[in-house]
Amino acid sequence: MKAFLYKAKGALALALAMSLCSTQVFAADALSAEQQGVQVAPVVEKPEEEVAPLPALTYEEALAKAKKHSPNLRDIQATADFLQETKEDLWDSVGYFNNVNYDYQKWVNDGWWAVTSAAFQTDMGIQQSSIGRKVQELALEATVKSSFTTILSSLDTLDLAQKNADMQKKLYQQGQAKYKLGLLSKYNLDQLQIAADQAQDQVTQLEASLEQTYIQLNNLMGEKVDARFAIVYDVEYEPYEMTQTMEQYINDKINSDLTIQLKELEVESAKFGKNYLKESSDGSEQNQNELTYDQAKRALKTAKEEKALAIRNAYLQIQQLETAYTSAQADLTKAQADYRAVQVNYQAGNVTKTAVEQAEMGVLKAESALRQNAYNHDMLVFTFENPSLLGSSSQS
Repeated sequence: MKAFLYKAKGALALALAMSLCSTQVFAADALSAEQQGVQVAPVVEKPEEEVAPLPALTYEEALAKAKKHSPNLRDIQATADFLQETKEDLWDSVGYFNNVNYDYQKWVNDGWWAVTSAAFQTDMGIQQSSIGRKVQELALEATVKSSFTTILSSLDTLDLAQKNADMQKKLYQQGQAKYKLGLLSKYNLDQLQIAADQAQDQVTQLEASLEQTYIQLNNLMGEKVDARFAIVYDVEYEPYEMTQTMEQYINDKINSDLTIQLKELEVESAKFGKNYLKESSDGSEQNQNELTYDQAKRALKTAKEEKALAIRNAYLQIQQLETAYTSAQADLTKAQADYRAVQVNYQAGNVTKTAVEQAEMGVLKAESALRQNAYNHDMLVFTFENPSLLGSSSQS
């Protein structure tokens, strides 16, 4: 046994001696190289490649790009130009004439009816194109705003989800260690793995959803699919304040609502058809025109009622979001207090570092909930102030 120990000690001493010898030889060689004027290349660490910052994109810039690229706006403009040319051609062929009076029923010569009807319908088309352009521009504005708030919301949610995935992965790794020591059952270890996998799956899903939103925004602006921008859009939460009664607000908004204006043009067109008749008109044609007029008036009345209800519902949703915001503020205050308490207990050695990290996650979640509410509130207030975007009561 002693012989074995002696032999082992001898082998170890030999190895150390060879190591020292090699070091001395290397030092001597290096010194000799310097003395001979030979430059020894220093070890240079490769610097990390800097990622170029994304180009900034403001809401105003995105909206301008979207309007310039919009095929719908180009179609509307082409239609308006065509109608204007049609009107000018009509005037060139028959000369200028005043708009006809159709407040009461009258019968006119078939030829004159054809000319005046064509002029009337052309004017109606021009007005509809003008309103249609405003509707499309407002829809683009809402879509860009929605894309911006969705991207900001998704980035916030993704960041929180990634932190949660990292936390779940760490808990699973700790569980594996405990399982090896017999301090955790296989069932509980499996549950930790499932939670970790689900957290990572959520990150993957959120990344895919964010990618889709980027692609949709790029398509709206006419940019390349893979183009990426740094979204510049500040959302500051402020409770919405009504400066007039709800009835006054509804009346004002309905009078200026673009979709209601289109319905009113339909009523006018139906009224013209009912009252301005050609001499060859028969009874069945008159009855059909009167039915069309009655239907248009009922549709306008229904549209106004549904619009009023949609405005009321939107305001109630704003109030609900503001109540939720107050509740979220209370949740944040509680999460911050819990986090401070856990930190104190950690310093006293009463809890683990993991407990501190979990309490910190609670604060991050509460902060994220406030931001999500602010994004939704910003979008809903915009829609409420532009009720032309609101559909029927069922859609709202």
